[in-house]
Amino acid sequence: MVATYPWLWNMQNTTTPTKVTENGIVWTVRKGYENLQDTLNLNNLQSTLQEKPYTLIKDTKVRSVFFIPNIDTHNRNIYVKYFKERAPRDFNRYLDFVKHLFIHTKAETEWDVGNRLLSKDINTALPLAIAEKRSWIFRKNSLLITQAISNSECLMDFFQSSFHGTSSGDESIRKDHLIHDLALFVKEIHSKGFFHSDFHAGNVLIQFHHDHTGQDQPYSLYLIDLHHVKVLKSLSRLKILYNIAQLFNSLSSSLTQSDKRQFFQSYGNDSFGNTKDIEGLVDQADTLSSRLRFTHYKSRLKRCLKKSSLFSKKRLNSFKIFFRKGYDTERFFNLIESHNNALVHKSCDRILKHDRKTILTRHPFKDKGIHNVIVKHYKTPRGLSLIKNSFRKSSGKRAWISGNGLLVYGFGTALPLTLIEKRMLGVVTDSYIIMEEVSHSLEMDRYILKHFSDQGESKFATMIKKRRSFLDHFAQIIAKMHNKGVFHHDLKSCNIMVTDNSSFDFTFLDFDNIRFGKHVSIQERIRNLTQINLSTPGCMTLKDRLRFLGTYLRQCNLQEEKRKIRNEVATISKGEKILYVSCKGDVTEDW
Repeated sequence: MVATYPWLWNMQNTTTPTKVTENGIVWTVRKGYENLQDTLNLNNLQSTLQEKPYTLIKDTKVRSVFFIPNIDTHNRNIYVKYFKERAPRDFNRYLDFVKHLFIHTKAETEWDVGNRLLSKDINTALPLAIAEKRSWIFRKNSLLITQAISNSECLMDFFQSSFHGTSSGDESIRKDHLIHDLALFVKEIHSKGFFHSDFHAGNVLIQFHHDHTGQDQPYSLYLIDLHHVKVLKSLSRLKILYNIAQLFNSLSSSLTQSDKRQFFQSYGNDSFGNTKDIEGLVDQADTLSSRLRFTHYKSRLKRCLKKSSLFSKKRLNSFKIFFRKGYDTERFFNLIESHNNALVHKSCDRILKHDRKTILTRHPFKDKGIHNVIVKHYKTPRGLSLIKNSFRKSSGKRAWISGNGLLVYGFGTALPLTLIEKRMLGVVTDSYIIMEEVSHSLEMDRYILKHFSDQGESKFATMIKKRRSFLDHFAQIIAKMHNKGVFHHDLKSCNIMVTDNSSFDFTFLDFDNIRFGKHVSIQERIRNLTQINLSTPGCMTLKDRLRFLGTYLRQCNLQEEKRKIRNEVATISKGEKILYVSCKGDVTEDW
C-alpha cells in the first residue's frame, strides 16, 4: 500500500497523470508519456542508459543528471534527475526517513512546483514523470524526468559570453532589454508566491526563438532546478531582496552599478515600501551579495577534503589521499617514487629546490593538457612541530586547501592534482602535493627585467604603454585579492608568474600560507605592498611604483588612507635592500 499525499491528488486533478505501481516502484506519469516507465528502469538505471546515447551532465554522491536525446518516436529530448539511495550505514538515511514523513522528497517537490509554475503561466521545464522505489519504510531512490528546453542555455553563460562589464552600441541596447525582461520575470515569480532559495543565473534558462515573427521578443526565460522552491502566500521585502542579491552575485562579472539600478527600476518600487531610493536598494543588495559570496566561498573551500563532484579521497595502507577526480591515483604514487629516485641519484635536472622543510622536483605527465607536474614534498617535521601535527592540519594539507582556495576565489594558480599524506600512529609525517607546472610564464621579477629594463630611449618609448598597462593590471589583481579577503603571507614577485598574451594574467605560487575569508587589515595590506616593493627590480622607477599604488588604492577605495599607507611602505622599504631573482641568481640593489 503506497501512501497518498494531498499534493499528488491535487496534481492529478490538474494534469491528469497516470499512477502505476510496478515491481515496488511507484510511477506518476503525465498523460501521453506513459511509455517512459517502459523506457527507463529505476531498478537498473545504468544498464538501461547504456542502450541510449545519453550525456552525463552532473554526478555527485547525492544525485546524477542525464540528458537523453530522441527518447521516443517523436524525437523528444529529456533530462533525468536520479536521486541516489543512501548507504545503509549513512546516518542521513534515517534523518531522511523522519524528514520525509513531513515534507516531500526532492523529486516530488520538483514535480509539484513545476506543475504549479506552469499553472500560473511561468515558464519551466515540463515535468513528465517521477518514479520512486521503497523498501519497507525507507525511500530508496527516485528519479524525475522533465522535457528538455530546446535551443537554450543558462543565463549566466549567456551574460558572460555576450556582455563584458561596460557595453556600448547595439550590445548595450540588447543588455538593457534583457535586464528589463529579467526584472519583470523575477517580479512575476515573486508576485505569484514562489521563492527560490537557490536563485542564481545558472538556474534561469534563456530560450532563443529562431522565428519570432509576431512575438514580442526573440527569447523566453525559464526557471529550473525547482527542489529549492517554496510556495508562499506572499514574499517579504527581505526575501525579495535576498533573491535579487543572489541573482546579482551570480552575474557580478557582467553587471555594472547602472545595470543594477535599471533592474530595480524595471522591477518597480511597490514591493519595497514605495521607496524612491533606488541607490539605497542597490546598496542593500550589494551588502547581501557580499555575505552570500563569503558563505559560498567558505563552503567551497571545504570541498577539496570531501567526496564531491570535483574531488574524492581514500586510504591506502599508511597513506591518506585527497585527489581531483578524473586522475589515476596509481600514477601519483609512481610520481612519488620518481621523486624519491631523483633525490637518491641527486638528479639536477629534476630537483628544483631542496631546503630544510621542502623539496620540489619536476616530472613529465601527459594527461588532460598537462605536460609536466611539480611534486612538492613536505619533510617530516621535528620535535615540537611533529607533536603539533597531531592537533592541527599538516603543512601539506594547509597548502592543498590554499591552492584550491585560490581557484575558488577566482585567482590563477598551479592546479593542485592530489595531496598524499603519510601517517604513523595517526600523526602526519611526510606529505606530498602534486600540481601542474605553470608553463609559458615568467616569474614577475624576471619578466620585469626582460621587458622593462632600460634598453635605450627609443626602445623605452615603444614600451611605455605596455609598462603602464602591466602596472594597472597587477594593481587591480592585488586589490581584488585583498577586497575578497585573501591574504598571501609571502607575496613576493618571485612567487607570481606573468603570462603576456592579449592581456596580462597573473598566477600565484607558494600557496603554503594563505588566509581566506577575513578582512585584510591596513597593516596586512602594507605588509603585502612592502613585500612587492622590496622584490621588484630597480628598473621600475619611483613613478612606476606610485602609479601601481595609486591604482591599487582607488580599486580598494582607500584614498583617505593614501598618505599613511604610502609613508609606511616607504619607511619600511628604506631600511631594506631590494632583493629579487634574475637568470643569474639572487640580486640585491640599493635604493
